[in-house]
Amino acid sequence: MKETSKREIAAVERACSEIRSTGELSEKTRMKLLKLFSKRFENAMTLVEKNRVKKYMFRPSNRVIWTVLGRKGEYQVIPETSFCNCDDYYFRVIDRKKTLCYHIIAQRFAEAFGRHTVKKLPDRAYSSVTEKWKVREEGTQTSE
Repeated sequence: MKETSKREIAAVERACSEIRSTGELSEKTRMKLLKLFSKRFENAMTLVEKNRVKKYMFRPSNRVIWTVLGRKGEYQVIPETSFCNCDDYYFRVIDRKKTLCYHIIAQRFAEAFGRHTVKKLPDRAYSSVTEKWKVREEGTQTSE
């Protein structure tokens, strides 16, 4: 893992720890995050403030799906693997130009702040929630 990647992930983890322990981000931490992430930090915080992060919880399986409603649509975020299905992830994160897209940062901060919508659903609803991200035979995604 590149040094920049480690630094970005560590910065988000430290910020989330601070949020969980104090309920906020200090001005010093905000400035560090702004310097490191620039517009990605600002965009992530806007998503958190506008309550654009959602956690789907399925019962009885306990499956969880996180989504973030960005500018162009709703994206699935898998925090355990730092994955997002947005274009930025595919074009910049996979190409190692960035480590995290702003949707991933928003999900992490929203979870730490406890500022996300929770939607509890039965397991039978899982496929209807995930349908929009399934790739069709002809290689295109379903419309949003």
